[in-house]
Amino acid sequence: MPQIKFTDSTLKSLSTTKTTWFSDPSCKGLRLCVTKSRVKTWYVTKWDSGAQKTRSVKLAQWASKGAHCAWAKKQMGATLLDIHEGNVLTRDERETQKAALGIPTFAEALEQYIEHRTSERASGKAPMVEKTAKDYRNTFKLRFARWADVHVDELPILEINQYLNTLQLTRPHGARTASVLAGAVVRFVNRLCALALPIPSLLDNTTIKSRVETGKLDLSVPWADRWAEIEQIPNEHIRLWWMLTWYTGFRQETFRALTWDQVDLKNGAITFRRSKHTYDRSIAVSDDAVRMLKRLRKIRYDDCDWVFPSRRIIGDKRKHLGQMDGLELTNPGDLRHFWMTAAREVCSRHVHRWLAQQTLTDNDLRMLGHYGEPSFDEQKRGADAIAEAINKQLQDTPCNVVEIGRKHA
Repeated sequence: MPQIKFTDSTLKSLSTTKTTWFSDPSCKGLRLCVTKSRVKTWYVTKWDSGAQKTRSVKLAQWASKGAHCAWAKKQMGATLLDIHEGNVLTRDERETQKAALGIPTFAEALEQYIEHRTSERASGKAPMVEKTAKDYRNTFKLRFARWADVHVDELPILEINQYLNTLQLTRPHGARTASVLAGAVVRFVNRLCALALPIPSLLDNTTIKSRVETGKLDLSVPWADRWAEIEQIPNEHIRLWWMLTWYTGFRQETFRALTWDQVDLKNGAITFRRSKHTYDRSIAVSDDAVRMLKRLRKIRYDDCDWVFPSRRIIGDKRKHLGQMDGLELTNPGDLRHFWMTAAREVCSRHVHRWLAQQTLTDNDLRMLGHYGEPSFDEQKRGADAIAEAINKQLQDTPCNVVEIGRKHA
């Protein structure tokens, strides 16, 4: 191996007829590889006593501008220390070490996180439902497939952040969902493997636009016109489903599969089986809603226990109603927005959040003291106040609408 003095002036004119390695007696361990095309690359070489093998670490190509030789000599010291302390490994050695430490790939980390969340938890929290796990896998496949086989400690966090930041320009909700998922998985691995990895996130705060901002909800349409459109629905079960949704603010997925054993007509309450908590939630409903439920009870089918049964019988069983199809003026999601609009003006925040089946925040829970939920009387007053505010907007009383016979249904 030829020996020369590593100086910027010397290396600037250095050339060879074939690939040649050079060393400097005053810089033991630092080598320079020069190719026929005059490409010069710095390497640091040292014996690894722990692995009983020679390590060769590539630093960078030599640059003709700046004090590059001085830079290479400084880097040599740090690299020699890394080799001495066993921090320099080949790819195969890194894979073996990761397997020993239990550091998973991004895809493996996702499955470990889902397995942890779907199993019984020491904290007493209810396990993740299968639908949520399915949504997580679909989001991961759609947004993070390119990094699925990368070990979490080697994830290009900046690249992921930039990807999410670009995505939010066209898919703000998708970017937010992907960011939450990636952050949850990496935080889980940090705790599991005692790591301190940076958390993937959006570089800019994603602004989720409301239904009003996106133009999906036209507030210029009077509530009375929307109610009149609902009154024209021929199927009485579907019509009452729309009306009850407006007067309770309940979501479709929790309302459509409602059974009569969850409904207490005497006290005016509905009990929902919670998927994200270990307890059920009993919610008081307004007197107007109770009258609608009594009408549903009167027209129920004897061959099923569904509050909103389908007219179709598949096999030997009657199913519940499916999705609510949007009307010309109103979509099903609009009704929850209208209910919330009335609730915020006439009802305490922690009460209307409870009635809407939302998760209570710390501030809400502090208002509830040791009990963790509003009293039934407080819920009832809140539900009736919200119904009264809706009636004023509709300029009609729902009990009159319901009590009028719907023989054509």
